[in-house]
Amino acid sequence: MGVKGKIGCGCLIGILVVIMIVAGVSMHPVSLRFMGKSLRYEDKIVPADAIFVPRFVEDHNGELYVEAFREYFAGNGKVVYIENDKVLGTDIFDLVSRLAKSRGIKDNVTRPLSAGDMGDRKTAFFKQKLKEAGLKKVIVVVPEYASRRYHNMYDPTRDGGAVLYMIKPAKVSYFSADKWWRDDLSRSLIAREIYTSLLYHYSLLRKEKTG
Repeated sequence: MGVKGKIGCGCLIGILVVIMIVAGVSMHPVSLRFMGKSLRYEDKIVPADAIFVPRFVEDHNGELYVEAFREYFAGNGKVVYIENDKVLGTDIFDLVSRLAKSRGIKDNVTRPLSAGDMGDRKTAFFKQKLKEAGLKKVIVVVPEYASRRYHNMYDPTRDGGAVLYMIKPAKVSYFSADKWWRDDLSRSLIAREIYTSLLYHYSLLRKEKTG
């Protein structure tokens, strides 16, 4: 009962935040700027067992992986898990491994996680794999605009708290946080986050209702 209550409350708050964000679109730039910042979430980072980098197709220059390597060199993770995918027949993991090697990172530090076409079951799959690896603390590196959504998806209170996930929002050059409404890509990313967040909270409400 306690878990259901927390989930319901979290969904309601999330939906209210989204409504406020949508309302801000037609308002002053200050409100628009607040809208962009409201999607940002950051945990206090402490040394972890591993760092995990989900795949974002818009990260063409590998900025998220570079941020993960910074955390590794800072002593905040022993290994770096990469969500693997294919681009024009080439494994993302192979490209990232080369990038890691060029920065002096040993081969056994980077490890792939492949979910294939699991759709909305992908997050549960990754969480299960990281748990099976015996990890207790994991840093999740994501772009700023997606950090609050990932905070909700990787909230440890929703799966028994077996693994503590810490969200590390990374600044990326392809997203303009302060003037996102003036940039085509930034606008589309914000719109996607709002839409995906609404779907996520709706799915939680359905699970709570049927559970």
